Amino acid sequence: MRKMSESRYFIQSLAKGLNVLAVMARAGAPVGLSQVAETLGVPVSTAHRLLYTLEHEGYVERVSGTKAFRLAPEVLGLGFAFFQTSDLWQVAHPYLVKASQTHGETFNLAVLDGAEILYIDRVKTRRILSINLEIGSKLPAFCTSMGRVLLAARAPEEVERILRESDLSRYTPRTTADPEQIFRILDQVRTQGFAVNDGELAVELRSVAAPVRDRAGAVVAAVNLAVHAAEYTSEDMRKRLAPVVMGVASDISRALGHQPEQERA
Repeated sequence: MRKMSESRYFIQSLAKGLNVLAVMARAGAPVGLSQVAETLGVPVSTAHRLLYTLEHEGYVERVSGTKAFRLAPEVLGLGFAFFQTSDLWQVAHPYLVKASQTHGETFNLAVLDGAEILYIDRVKTRRILSINLEIGSKLPAFCTSMGRVLLAARAPEEVERILRESDLSRYTPRTTADPEQIFRILDQVRTQGFAVNDGELAVELRSVAAPVRDRAGAVVAAVNLAVHAAEYTSEDMRKRLAPVVMGVASDISRALGHQPEQERA
């Protein structure tokens, strides 16, 4: 959970209610009062009031015959509203579908959300991970290919802040969790224009990502191609698949109005 703001404009009760929804979304299963209270660091009585309010407004519902709660269909309306109003998703989706059909692999689109990446589109051909990833899933930015592409576009002081807020856990023996090493990797990403994840999040996963830019040239998202590590070597990722992903990212960027030739002028 994000830290509560100290600004006088900040409504803590609203933030706590939204955090309840976030807890339930990440759980991927019905949750009880004690789980919500423990995760948010609030008394059970406060958790009960928050859940009661969300239930009254139609965003959560009780699981019949239990004391647990789950997200209600009303929440879907918020998600679909994002896709209906997001130029990024509407523009990018057809390119991801075409790329997946052409290459027979899984393509993803993500944006930076604090210290994590948020999947806003995913066109998958098969399940390649032991963890279940869907639209709305979040992963740590520091050890993912899309996260590194997005971090590489940020100012050094912002990256430092994000890394301080990150849980720099080692997910596999290959995970790079040292901030100095991460900064060196980000320098390389800026130079080569893509990032590779070689078993750092899960040993069975390799992925390569490239930046998506808007009309002004700002990096607004990242695209990646994710494959099973047994089917592609690290050299394959850099020499064969990186150009593919960079091409898809470039097509989406152009569709968003980005003109790279203007940067060279």
